Amino acid sequence: MDTKDLIKYICSSLDNKKGEDVLVLDIQSLSSIADYFIIASANSERAVKSLAENLVREVKKKFKLKVKIDGLTDNRWIVIDIGDLIVHIFHTETREKYDLESLWYEAKKVSGI
Repeated sequence: MDTKDLIKYICSSLDNKKGEDVLVLDIQSLSSIADYFIIASANSERAVKSLAENLVREVKKKFKLKVKIDGLTDNRWIVIDIGDLIVHIFHTETREKYDLESLWYEAKKVSGI
């Protein structure tokens, strides 16, 4: 399995399920925790939870990968660890508050995957 194919699949899945402002950051040269962050948001806690649960189910089924998930208790910021990829699904207000895009400003924004 190619990482870029997985990124494409995840971005497409988030977009199809009404995830908003999907963004991919290449953090390979900045951190050892992962190679890429995928960031998305939704307008309600229910939508955040739904995006996360659907994505986890699809990735496990299609790619047979181990997936770790955290944040399902409050559904404002859910983190999904898929090895080299970390997916952050935020409530819109929480995304604005923590502003990962600015925190990781040195990361390359990936497009056209």
